[in-house]
Amino acid sequence: MEIIVNDSSKIVEIWLSSAEKDSTAVHNSLKPVYAAYKAKKYKVAVFQSGSGNLFGNTKDLLLHNRRA
Repeated sequence: MEIIVNDSSKIVEIWLSSAEKDSTAVHNSLKPVYAAYKAKKYKVAVFQSGSGNLFGNTKDLLLHNRRA
């Protein structure tokens, strides 16, 4: 797990690995983190590792956005 706090934009990024994203213990341990930053009026974004093809999915997303 990696937690990145950007004070200038009031955003907290939490990056979870494949093993961590399915762990109830990890999610429960993050509840106090959410509460602490909510009290400071920060936005918390949680990013979870996926199982798809990163290159292919990114390429498809960029092509879709280009057509829109």
